[in-house]
Amino acid sequence: MDTGKIVPAKVKKKSNEAGQSLVEFALLLLVIVLLSFGFIAVSNRNLGRLWEAYVRLIVDDPTQNGAITIPN
Repeated sequence: MDTGKIVPAKVKKKSNEAGQSLVEFALLLLVIVLLSFGFIAVSNRNLGRLWEAYVRLIVDDPTQNGAITIPN
């Protein structure tokens, strides 16, 4: 087995995995933020419409005469 030849050590290839992980993290964070803002925008819009409908239901109630009565 020992033929007198020097076996070179394994050469480690310089990889850029740290940079790739950072880019993947940034893209994933961007997707999560965009989805969150989209969900919040849709929820707020629908919630606003719901509140508006309830306010109109209360204000447009024909049984209310708008008079303030003071009890004796």
